[in-house]
Amino acid sequence: MVWTPPNELTWENRVATIRLIISRTCGDASSFAFVKRIEQRGVVMSISNSEICPQLRPGLARRAGSAALVISVLSGGVLISFSGPASASSLKSEVPAAIRATGNLTDLVNSPYPPMEYQATTGGPIVGFDISIAGAVATALGLKLVVTNTTNFSELTPSVATGRTDIVASGTADFISREGSVHFVDYFESGVQFAGLKSMSASITTNAGLCGKTVVVQSGTSIGASVTQLSKSICHSGKQISVLLASGLPDQILQVKLGRAVALVQGPESNGYLGSTQPGKWHIIGKTFNAYFYGIQFSKKDPKLGIALRDALQSIINNGTYAKILAKWNLTGDGVTSATIDHGVKGS
Repeated sequence: MVWTPPNELTWENRVATIRLIISRTCGDASSFAFVKRIEQRGVVMSISNSEICPQLRPGLARRAGSAALVISVLSGGVLISFSGPASASSLKSEVPAAIRATGNLTDLVNSPYPPMEYQATTGGPIVGFDISIAGAVATALGLKLVVTNTTNFSELTPSVATGRTDIVASGTADFISREGSVHFVDYFESGVQFAGLKSMSASITTNAGLCGKTVVVQSGTSIGASVTQLSKSICHSGKQISVLLASGLPDQILQVKLGRAVALVQGPESNGYLGSTQPGKWHIIGKTFNAYFYGIQFSKKDPKLGIALRDALQSIINNGTYAKILAKWNLTGDGVTSATIDHGVKGS
């Protein structure tokens, strides 16, 4: 069951209404916790019963079966769901009519970013973890995934916001600052990590060892800002970590090999892939920092699609498909246990 309060309700009235529902369902302590989360996160969030209401009242549990209380406070509306495991037919019915009529779920990606999205063979189809996840979600919704590529990472979010694509499942971090433009169904845990060639930087083993040196990041991403922030916190001698911009991972690799940078900066999933395809050549420098979720982007104008995506992701987590995809791409340690909307962290 999904209930959407009238749009004319003020934000305060929406929060008050949901707090009343949680109070009656889960108790006053849970409703207080909900309001505190709203104050911390702002106006866009999703909360599941595992976070706010660990024990549903018996009456609700009897009505909903194996129930979950999910509250998604989205700009422009509030979605409150009381539901058990979704059936195939119910998932398909959740798809917005306009998308269901096409039979397709369009996904814009920024390739290459292995193992998330890349071409295994020249001229071949784009494959990768993101493609596998988005494909499984689309199948659960009774849709065919249609993937298109852009070489410009900065085009991804605007394309969702303006309706040029239904979703973006392409290794994009769910940051609170980005939730002002789009929403995210979070599906994977990542972070920021340095990797260097052993032949050139074997003596550098910590993040601080990069102070006074140059690293190369992909342009259009948030990673450059993350490196600058880290540099300010660990480079106390005044010699900061310098950032060189590159068009993507292949260009980053080239810049390191040419000696223009001592390390490239990517997520652990990409650096792990690099190490597996070029064994013995690369090493991880220091510790991963700025942990965050990757999220499937969907438009703020289409909250119903977001609920369908979330429920479809949860269904493939529940039936084991998600775990098999993680294993296929050697990413088992980085999966999520539940599908959530807009659980972003601070970033840009």
